[in-house]
This record gives sequence, C-alpha cells and structure tokens, in this order.
Amino acid sequence: MTSQTIHPVLGVGFGPANLSLAVALEERDRAGTAHFIERSTDFQWQREQLLSGADIQNNPFRDLAMPRNPASPYTFVKYLASQGSLTDYLHLNAKFPLRREYAGYLTWVADAFRKQVDYGRSAVGLSLVQGEDGGEVFRVETDDGGEYLGRTVSVGTGRSPRVPPAFQRSVGPRVFHSTRYLSSIERLGDRPPLRVVVVGASQSAIEIILDLLARPQVQQVVSVHRTIGFRLKDTSPYSRRVFLPEFVDYFHPLSNAKKRRLRDDLRSVNYAACDQDVIDRLAGAQREFELTGSERLLMKPFSEVVVSRSEGQGQRLILRDVNHLTEETLDADVVVLATGFRDFGSEQGDEPYHPLLEGIAHRLPLDEDGVPVVARDYSIELKSPADSPQPLRVYLNGLCEASHGMGDAGALAMLSVRATDIADSLQRDLLRDHEELVASGTSP
Repeated sequence: MTSQTIHPVLGVGFGPANLSLAVALEERDRAGTAHFIERSTDFQWQREQLLSGADIQNNPFRDLAMPRNPASPYTFVKYLASQGSLTDYLHLNAKFPLRREYAGYLTWVADAFRKQVDYGRSAVGLSLVQGEDGGEVFRVETDDGGEYLGRTVSVGTGRSPRVPPAFQRSVGPRVFHSTRYLSSIERLGDRPPLRVVVVGASQSAIEIILDLLARPQVQQVVSVHRTIGFRLKDTSPYSRRVFLPEFVDYFHPLSNAKKRRLRDDLRSVNYAACDQDVIDRLAGAQREFELTGSERLLMKPFSEVVVSRSEGQGQRLILRDVNHLTEETLDADVVVLATGFRDFGSEQGDEPYHPLLEGIAHRLPLDEDGVPVVARDYSIELKSPADSPQPLRVYLNGLCEASHGMGDAGALAMLSVRATDIADSLQRDLLRDHEELVASGTSP
C-alpha cells in the first residue's frame, strides 16, 4: 500500500516510546497530526521475554502519562480500574508489577490509537523527496513496496541488538539474541536433551537461565560471562537519579569523553547487574544442583567466546579465560545471546547511527566522533540547502543513551517526560507551519 498523504508527524515503530508520544500529542489536541507504522501485526511489548515471574523493575506509576498528567485516561491506575483489578493489585503489595501485567496495560492504551497505526508495515528505508509544495519531505519505504511521506519523523524502533563478533556469522535458529528468545526456544519443540549456553550477565540473562531450568527438555544450561558472575544492581535512589529529567539536563551538555566516563561510573545501575530476587533464586537452584551432584547448571565466569562454528546440529564454542588466556571447547545445541544493545558512538561494537538513517546520512550533522548531533529535545536537525525555508528534523525516541544518558536506554521511567519534550518541540513546529499556511492563504 502506498500513502501519498504527507503526514505532519510520521512515526516509525509503535512500541512504548512512540505510543507515549501519541498520548502526549492527543493531550495537545494534535492526535490527527501523527501517523505510525509498525512491523508487528499488532501491538506488542517484550513478547519474547514475558517469562514467568519476570517484573518490570520500574515504578508502575511512572507510566505513559502520569508524571505529566495524573488525570490522563491512559495511566496504569486507570487501566487497573478498567479491568476491575485495582483492589487486587493493591492487595498484592508488590514492589513492581509483573511484566505480563504491564504488557496488558500498554496494549490497552495502544488499542485507543489503533486508527493512527498501520500494523504489519516494516520500514526498510528513509530518504528525502520533493513534496507537492516544492519543499523536501521524508519518505519511508516499507518491505511490501509501499511508501509513507512525512514532514517530520519520529524513530521509535528501539536500538539494534548487540551480537558479539564471534557470533555474527552464526545467528540463526539455534543461535539467537534474547529479543527472539521465547519464539526461538519454543520452535525447537520438546526434543530432549538440549544443552543451552547463555552468554551475558544481565537481568535478561538470569531470567532466561531460570526459565530454561524450568523446561524439562533442557538437559544443561551453561552461563558464560566475562566477570565474576551476576552482580547486584545498584538500586540506590541516588544512583537511580539517572532516570530523572534533571539528570538529562546535566548530562546532555557534557563532552563525549565525559559522557563515556560517567556512563562507565554508573554502569551497575542498568547493565551487567541483576535484582536481588532473581540472584537469590538462581543461587538457590545452583546450590541444590551442587548438593545432588548434578551438572545441569554450570557457571563459566571470566570467560568470553572467541569462536563459534556449526558442528552437526549444534555449535562448537571456544571459550577463553579473560585473565589467564587459557582456552576450552564447549559444545551446545542452542546459544542465547543476552548481550544487550548497540549504542551510538565510535567505540568498538557501537554504530554511528540507527541503520534506518542510512539514506539520509549525508545530511546528518556530525560531532568530533563522527556521530550525529542530537539536540536536547531528541531531534537531529538535518543539514539543509541554502534555499531551504525550514530545517527538517528527525526525532530519536528512545535511542539516545549516548547523548542523553542511561534513562534513554529503554527505561520505562522516562517515557512520559521524553514524550513531553518531543511533543513540545513538535508543537512549536506545527504552530509555525500553520502560521505559514495562513500567511500564504493556503490554510484550510
């Protein structure tokens, strides 16, 4: 399908980030200005990681709208009330809601915006074309040969999965990233025995290990990580200030070198660290296996995979101790990469910008590291020809950890405040465009 309508705001991806933006625009009576395309056939959030007992690790009241507008009809409290489950939830007295329940909340809100979303449309290219008024507009091409036009684009697709170098040629049905976990492991069926290697020491890694140990067809789980093991997440209210808008104000103006140093200092707030409850569950399971002489769970600390190659129906891995540099061989039927996501930057493993921006890369303003300059309002103002009347902007909605801090690393806590910043910026542009149309006599 091809849409020749030029949308004032065109959103690519309709996960929590752009969903929160849709809510913010509706509050400003601008709902009709935005249209979204989403590759999934319906709304979904972390469908591949809706594991038994997994929670969201976030205060549920820092939701899509409440920090900005407690009276919004799209708060988590309103969702619970609409389901008749508010009293039950409060009675549970849980610190955080289950991930499955929060997914239900997000889906409930997304249903209210269904008319603004074309599902089953995967964006494969972004470029600039000339609009009917002679000015440039964005064109988003989709995998079915369609195209969408927009004066502004909000990219809310999430960051690219990080795949370690040893696995980049091995990814497939038996070597996959955690973002494909449930569908991939269930596609293998009930054929025992399965030897599964989980690479990484994150919260998602430990949740996946616990899920695998609950599956009878899994004979053995091997946990591989570069450090001593699963470390406790820093949940101090002082450290967690990284998830406040004031921290973004502090962080954004810093030099790239200072940003990298500060992110390293605060890494345990969000990376390679886990909550106490899942650490206790895993340590208890490990002790149980040790007492019974079972090798169903093996830990490989201080280790990295340097080679991964296919051997029959499985994978042969070569592990290297990161300190002693000794090597060992490990055979597996399945490898799960709980290795996080790629940042924007010039460091090893980074990418300079989201792959979707490749078609407009020649117009991106770059900093000293060759990375696009992202403004405080999450926009990239494209370099424009001298005769261009107004600058074009791309908004990176939930992709800006390198420029805006850890709160932009998929944190639910920052959804509403980031959407507020973007909506306020869009509002100024939309008002300006309207005034220009009125002045030219072409306003409807």
